[in-house]
Amino acid sequence: MEKREPNEIQRLQEKLNKTKQQLDTCRREYKTLTQNIALGLYRRTPGPEGKLIMVNDALVQMFDYDSASELIEAPITNLYWTPSECIQFSSKMLANQQVIKQELKMKRRDGSPIWVAVTATVVRDTEGNPECFDGVMEDITDKKKAEEEAALQQKQLMQADKMISLGILVSGIAHEINNPNQFITSHLAPLKKCWKDVLPILDKYHSEMGDFLMAGRKYSVRRDQIDSMFSNMEKGSERIKNIVSELRDYAREQPFAMNETIEINSVVHSALALLGNLIKKSTNQFSVSYGKNIAPIMGDYQRLEQVLINIIQNSCQALPDKERAISVATYGDSEDHHVVVEVTDEGVGISEQDLKHVKDPFYTTKRERGGTGLGLSISNSIVEKHRGELLFSSKVGKGTTVKLMLPVQS
Repeated sequence: MEKREPNEIQRLQEKLNKTKQQLDTCRREYKTLTQNIALGLYRRTPGPEGKLIMVNDALVQMFDYDSASELIEAPITNLYWTPSECIQFSSKMLANQQVIKQELKMKRRDGSPIWVAVTATVVRDTEGNPECFDGVMEDITDKKKAEEEAALQQKQLMQADKMISLGILVSGIAHEINNPNQFITSHLAPLKKCWKDVLPILDKYHSEMGDFLMAGRKYSVRRDQIDSMFSNMEKGSERIKNIVSELRDYAREQPFAMNETIEINSVVHSALALLGNLIKKSTNQFSVSYGKNIAPIMGDYQRLEQVLINIIQNSCQALPDKERAISVATYGDSEDHHVVVEVTDEGVGISEQDLKHVKDPFYTTKRERGGTGLGLSISNSIVEKHRGELLFSSKVGKGTTVKLMLPVQS
């Protein structure tokens, strides 16, 4: 064995000590860098069933774990919102050797979602085999929320612009429809009078000469049909008139008289008085309950009356027979500082799919019965002008409850 001089041994010892000091310094700097950085750092074994080897404090806090050891022990698939994405991410890493700023929806320990942007690279051994994945994660949850809110606002702006254009279009269409319909209406009355005047002559001719053809059908058949034709024409014309009226209400921007002090019980009483006949024809089980000491609200009396009329009309139309009930109740919600009108019917109900669209313009489940799909849309816009809300709950075959909530006068 080669014998070293004392001076050389001392020199080698000093060099070794210096190397250890440098190594300790590097370790401290590495620890300081990894633990103080705001981004989450990790190292994991490769493959879809990979396991975390190292994580920094930022990553532990990001996923809401108590310690690094707890996070390392957790299966890595537990961190993915969709576990199959763990396999996809691993395959992409091995194929591309790196991933840059890939956005992933992941999961905190409590199950809440967290969005992260991941930048990672594959570390290989001396033989070129994948040894581990090193990565950086940035919490972009707030950014994602901001993007979603911006997208929603953009969608709402587009919808608002579309509704403005629709309002202009509807206004023009209503005018174009109304003019020819007025001609039909005005000509129907004299035509009916002409028919009544000529009817005795035709009847006499029929009794003397026997049956004859009128517009390709026997007079005896046609005679009974013509009265029905006139009636249907009048109903059709009236239907057009009502549709045009609702279209104009929908498209017209009329000023609201929002300076009236209103007792909600008075509005309900007025609406029920106007609907008395319809209610009697629709149900034998009608009840109304007026709450006491309800605070007044500010708004437009006639517009709110219009809303209630529309809601109660819908309830009447929803009843399959007169033994089904309708109830109306008013009360004050002191906690929310609102007054409430609640209309409940035992009608056919509204499906969950249709319930989502009841406030949409032109959406109706009563098209075959003359519904235009504008009543609730107009009502909802009136309620929104009053800073209130229309709430719907329904079960098919059981009935529907509508809550009109309006803020009290401050």
